[in-house]
Amino acid sequence: EMQRSLVGSEMCIRDSILFVVMAQTALIPRPYYEALLDRYRENGLIKVVLGPRRCGKSVLLQMYEAKLKAEGVAEDHCISVSLDDLTLKKLRDPDALHACVIEKTRGPGTYYVFIDEVQMCPDFHEVLASLARHPEIDLYVTGSNAFLLSGELATLLTGRFSEIRMSTFSFAEFHRACAEDGIAPQDDLLRYMQLGGFPAVTAFRHNAKAVQDYYDGLVTSVIVKDICTRLNVRDAAVLYELTVCLATSIGSLVSPKNIANTLKSAGCSISIPTIYTYLQALEDSFFFHRVPRFDVRGREVLRREEKFYLCDVGFRYSVTSSPVKDYGRILENIVYLEVTRRYKKVTVGRIGEAEVDFVAESEKGFAYYQVALSVLDPQTLQRELAPLTKIRDSWPKYLITRDTLGSDRVFDGVQLINAAQWLLDSPTAAGN
Repeated sequence: EMQRSLVGSEMCIRDSILFVVMAQTALIPRPYYEALLDRYRENGLIKVVLGPRRCGKSVLLQMYEAKLKAEGVAEDHCISVSLDDLTLKKLRDPDALHACVIEKTRGPGTYYVFIDEVQMCPDFHEVLASLARHPEIDLYVTGSNAFLLSGELATLLTGRFSEIRMSTFSFAEFHRACAEDGIAPQDDLLRYMQLGGFPAVTAFRHNAKAVQDYYDGLVTSVIVKDICTRLNVRDAAVLYELTVCLATSIGSLVSPKNIANTLKSAGCSISIPTIYTYLQALEDSFFFHRVPRFDVRGREVLRREEKFYLCDVGFRYSVTSSPVKDYGRILENIVYLEVTRRYKKVTVGRIGEAEVDFVAESEKGFAYYQVALSVLDPQTLQRELAPLTKIRDSWPKYLITRDTLGSDRVFDGVQLINAAQWLLDSPTAAGN
């Protein structure tokens, strides 16, 4: 019954197509990702753009192609193929796709080739590997999930691709996209916590039912199409219950064993090996981010319990259908996603028996982040500061809250920061 409901709800996807088109009529710049494409331009590698469904990958390639043309690249030196376009269905054949690209890139100069939804072409990895041998071709491709970088593709293209992982709108991008509403950053952050950051949502942000339908459709698409079909899962209801369990537990340490116990208590029996398989699939589809623990003192990754965060907080209420607005967990999820944009590696910190929400690592060193909805209560402030003050090194330490009162104060080397202002300083805001 649950599975029939999931499949039936794909109507929501069709209903939401109109809203996707509406959102794309006014293209919203993504300077951070355009800067990454610029950095990798003509580097001799295939540029592979990955990310959740509907996060803006196709639009990014459209905008980057327009940027190249505005800079003087000739029209016929930009080759664009969208494999989800039915008029180009014949190009889903690998031989036809390869022949088409080669035919259009015979003249002098560099040709910029953009292939959207490349996974719709069987054996696409062989096509990419062959095209990559042609020095006149600068190749850019998109795909819906991380399955593109598994198996044969990773083997064939080892050392021959640059991976660009996209996410949905950061708060800085969301706030810029909705600027005409004239909402102050503090209030707009609350709206962002409720709506999430999928680009299409900004077009119908004033229609709560449309937002709900859109997220319901996306959940169905990921679970039924991206995971059940690929893994030949017979019972989508079990996978859905696991998804609900993780979405309810964002910000909490979990393990396959305690997940199995939780599901069993809810009347859903699932083996631990199957849980491992499903967790990996949910991660590969970009629905969840898996975050390991890191021993701050021992400087080593701990292999037992982990945390999972949603790729977009808009899924939280769609999946859990919870009337309780757990803004503390939502804010923590948002901060996690932002920290991953600013640092190359993010883990959950352990210092003795205490926990630091995030340990961020870059080429310059470490930074430590703690997240709380509010620390105006003195006891709450001390509780949130305690893990950070246990760390005796000199790397930066931050406590991020929604509080405006007392932001920018420093306690024992820990800087309090207002979440809205910190998020607006995102690299996605200026493309740096």
